[in-house]
Amino acid sequence: MSSHVPLPRERHSKSKLFVTLSSLSSKKKEHLKCIKTHAFNYRCTIVAPDSTDIGQLVKNHVNCYYRVTLKLSDLIDPAFIAAFIKNNTLIALSLGRRIDTDDVFAIDGHGTLILSVCKDTYESLGIVGTQAQVPLERGSRFVIKIDLRAACMVPEKKYYQRIKAGFDAVLNEGVEFLVGYYDAETGGSLNFDVLGATQCAPVVEEHTVVDALVPQLSELLTAKDKAAEDWIERAQDVFEWVGLATLGSSQVTSAVADSEVSEYSVSEPYTKASLRVVSVSGMLSPMAISAIAQRLTIQASTQDAACGTFLCVWGHEDAPVSWASSEHSYLTSGEHMFVQAYIPQSDRCAIFQACGPWDSHS
Repeated sequence: MSSHVPLPRERHSKSKLFVTLSSLSSKKKEHLKCIKTHAFNYRCTIVAPDSTDIGQLVKNHVNCYYRVTLKLSDLIDPAFIAAFIKNNTLIALSLGRRIDTDDVFAIDGHGTLILSVCKDTYESLGIVGTQAQVPLERGSRFVIKIDLRAACMVPEKKYYQRIKAGFDAVLNEGVEFLVGYYDAETGGSLNFDVLGATQCAPVVEEHTVVDALVPQLSELLTAKDKAAEDWIERAQDVFEWVGLATLGSSQVTSAVADSEVSEYSVSEPYTKASLRVVSVSGMLSPMAISAIAQRLTIQASTQDAACGTFLCVWGHEDAPVSWASSEHSYLTSGEHMFVQAYIPQSDRCAIFQACGPWDSHS
């Protein structure tokens, strides 16, 4: 059983925050669905009781990724599709291109090539797409999705020939990509054997927060009225606390606000505990994050810990989609991120999903 609660937009500067309360044993597996449909991740931070060896857990599951310059025509080459798209999982995102002003390209891990392009590029390409849902003041954008696994994506078909001609005539320059290539079954990293590809390793950082004041989560799970003012404030307090904890802020160790720094203070009820904070950044696969989450839920449900465990994941701000096929763009920020809170000795989970006003996730 789960409940999905959108918090009022006016309460968080027009950005969107959704809270889902879910059972880890539910067949829907809402916590894993949130992870597996969020393809473009650049940072993951875990906040857990200091007694938990999460540093080694993260190192055991994160995968290498690649930087490489390719032309779009390379991505539709039959040999490339056969080698990297048909049978395994490839996630790619163009690097150094802004989703609100530039042409952005990505492969979503399910064989779909996504082009988010400006009006001039779209009209020159001659490939059918749809107008983007985001209300850009700088001019219309268009989204083109190409199923690289489709039967029509072979040189003999007119559809393929139209795409190839458009790429060769309009989008014919090399594009730098971040690429993750993984085994479809195990999620393990595979060798991306392409000329010029450089292997990169995710960066892992760790620190400890002593005597942190950790919000208790029971009120979020047991309250009957999820639209009540007190419940909304509590949900936002927890979400804000996680953000400060991932940054190692000293504000999570005090119940009294320092007016010279911030008006924030940890609200009651809370538990005092020392925390281990581990962050990993790079091109992070949903499969790796899912494996980490499953280990964390086992630890949280079986260990007699003083406080909950929190998993926080940030998406690439210039990705063309956030969750699944939800269009993503940039207004004052390109945020799309989620937090999962696992309650000690419980199978309950609170999931926070945040995204900007120009993101179609709902």
